Amino acid sequence: MRSFLLIACLTICVASSVSGQVSITKSPVGWELTNGRIQLTLVRAGDSVGLKSLRREGGAEWAVGGASLIASPDKSGKPYVFTDDAISELDKGGKQLALRFKSDAGALLTLDLKVYPNGAVIQTAMHVENQGHQNLLLDAHIDPLFLTLKNPPGGLNPYSSVKGQHGFHPMARSSSKREFPDWLVLENEVAGESMLVGGEPGLGVLGWKANLQSSAANTVIRAGTILIKDKKSANKSVDKSAHKSIDKKSASAPVFELAPGETIESPISFFALAKGDGDNVGNETFRYLQRYVFLAPLPNSPLVTYCIWLTQKNSEEQLLKELDLAKRIGFDVFYHDATWYEGASLVPGMNDWTLGLGSYQEDKEKFPHGIKNLSDTVHAMGLKFGLWVDPGNVDKARVDSGEIPSEWLAMIDGKTIGATHPSLAPTKQLCMGDPKVVAWIEQRLGDIIEKLHLDWIKWDPSSTVSYECNRTDHGHGKTDGAYAAYRGRMEIMRYLLQRFPNLSGFECDPSLQFARTNPGPQALLPGGYTNEFITGPMLSPNVWGSLAAAGHGDAGGEYLTARWYSASALDYYFRKHFTHGVTFGNINGMSSQFLSAAPPGFVEALERNLMFFKQYRHLLLEDVYHPKVAAAGWSSIQYVSGNSDESVVFIFRDKSNTADTTVRLRGLDARTKYRVTSLNDRPERDKVMTGESLMNGVAEHLPNQWLASGDGAIKEFADQQNYGSDILLLHRLP
Repeated sequence: MRSFLLIACLTICVASSVSGQVSITKSPVGWELTNGRIQLTLVRAGDSVGLKSLRREGGAEWAVGGASLIASPDKSGKPYVFTDDAISELDKGGKQLALRFKSDAGALLTLDLKVYPNGAVIQTAMHVENQGHQNLLLDAHIDPLFLTLKNPPGGLNPYSSVKGQHGFHPMARSSSKREFPDWLVLENEVAGESMLVGGEPGLGVLGWKANLQSSAANTVIRAGTILIKDKKSANKSVDKSAHKSIDKKSASAPVFELAPGETIESPISFFALAKGDGDNVGNETFRYLQRYVFLAPLPNSPLVTYCIWLTQKNSEEQLLKELDLAKRIGFDVFYHDATWYEGASLVPGMNDWTLGLGSYQEDKEKFPHGIKNLSDTVHAMGLKFGLWVDPGNVDKARVDSGEIPSEWLAMIDGKTIGATHPSLAPTKQLCMGDPKVVAWIEQRLGDIIEKLHLDWIKWDPSSTVSYECNRTDHGHGKTDGAYAAYRGRMEIMRYLLQRFPNLSGFECDPSLQFARTNPGPQALLPGGYTNEFITGPMLSPNVWGSLAAAGHGDAGGEYLTARWYSASALDYYFRKHFTHGVTFGNINGMSSQFLSAAPPGFVEALERNLMFFKQYRHLLLEDVYHPKVAAAGWSSIQYVSGNSDESVVFIFRDKSNTADTTVRLRGLDARTKYRVTSLNDRPERDKVMTGESLMNGVAEHLPNQWLASGDGAIKEFADQQNYGSDILLLHRLP
């Protein structure tokens, strides 16, 4: 029957589009999308469109035949009926099928399904246009991904993110209804296949979630971007001085209200299929995103950056001295954090970074020779230069003076939004859903990037309280302020990257389309740059302090506290961070937190590990695996080039009572030989091992004895013996 339908399509199809392996074919009964890697078959039954089949090449059937393809976005849940379709060409050899549906209330819903030549991935997005005469009440989220999947015996095993750990981890099946705030993987253990469900993280303005509802026979997935966050997750801002959240009361509307003539477009979601586990389908997804969604990475990515700032006069002099050290250590980017602007605080070590915020003029008292001079000096040293900005927030004094129009301020229920803190100047928040604010930010950022020759922008919404502005004179309605702010921020990034194609940064909030750094969920994709800000043992003005032992940056974890650290303990600390790009800096704006103020052994350890990092960092944008480690309390992350020629393997003993274990590597060519270099060994002690033996298990003993020498005999340092690390570099031999 299937063959007959395909033959019939060639003669009676209404629309057909074929280019290479990609095709979207329409028949009297439905549509088929395929690229030779994945096949999606849809069936039309009257006024509805259902999912007939979903499978990867040579794989199992995932779909429950006939199940609906769309979830009604209406708050009432009223159904939409199919009206027509369109097939179109996309850049990079892709095709799109647009399916249109209407509701009795006058809403036109368009579901876009995209397929590209490479990758077992289908990308989705949804548009809703109000063609009626009354406001439409929609859900607070519009989900372009709605699938009903067949359950194998025992059901589908869910995996998602766990705080402080990299990769997909098993999730408990606590109930038939579950919600996932991050991308997830569903594993069909019987078929040996996995599906990844993911989407746009939302730039810190919006959220993303997937809802699962399971029964004995099937699993229903509804996933997409949350257009209005709830109070708990949205209405917070980061206090740079204390790393605390400042909660502000806000009215969070339960619906999204769409006025007549208005259109809303959901950010993208997608699903991918692969043979194997979460690592396999994660790699399938990431390769697809690299080809068709992400911006191309800059040379030598991921970059390692030094972020530095002071609140005192003529800080330029101290910064230039620190630049010499940054050059010697091997940083790629040297950029200035907050307080570079006119009117900023000049009290040493007081951290009042909000004073003066909103000015895009340089502070001459801090920079007597101008920031352009600092930028030129940094570039002459072979580093990139950048600045910190918080475009959505301004010093309240700049509003009170009339410099910044009060009509630009975001408001909730008639009250302006802003942050207060005992040690900081009060701020007010601008509405990035207002086109006037967007144009002003584009002009200000564009001017300083051009004038000061910036390569890097750290967009850090530290003072943001809530994006849910509900005033109606900004071009948005009472309930879509967050969505308007998201579109405004996307527009600013689009403008900047079109004007400055080599600009990088934007690292504080993930975005799939416009960011070169951390372009997705940080714990679920290969390394890249994840905005991990470290200050080493200078967590306070004291030089001696703590090293994060079991956690990463903001992820927290236990700490090693001592007056003395071995090379092994220092390597463990840095290697935890160098599984991806990283920023070093003085987070409180104090000179006591400069790298030059650190103990010499700490600086040497950073220089040593950064030198090694540059040997393998190109692999951090390749496939990633999480090898099985035999002993409890150990962990491993492995990156492998697409052709299996190279690999870097991070192995950590994380407070385990066991000093010996084996690690089973992945993604290698079993038939070839590899040169294996341990960064714990002295040079010229490489080993030659086959890919098969490495995948069967490589032995490790940690901590390395000569690197940890001097620790264990003294009780104060004994806990360092429960930690250790190694990095293995693998190169295929001719």
